[in-house]
Amino acid sequence: MISSLIGSVIMSGVTLALLLAIEITDKALTKVGKYPLTNQERQILIDAGFNFQDIENINQEIKSLNFND
Repeated sequence: MISSLIGSVIMSGVTLALLLAIEITDKALTKVGKYPLTNQERQILIDAGFNFQDIENINQEIKSLNFND
């Protein structure tokens, strides 16, 4: 009887941990790709031949991305 009670407590704890992990992962994935270009990424684009206006257009495209669809 006690072993089944301990097993139920352990299962409840594991289930709670799993749900928390899923929630944290879901929150992290909703923010993916929403950050503007870093200085190093800007420099790579400049070295590749992009101008300031092209880089700003890329930043605008990043802001307009919607990963929830």
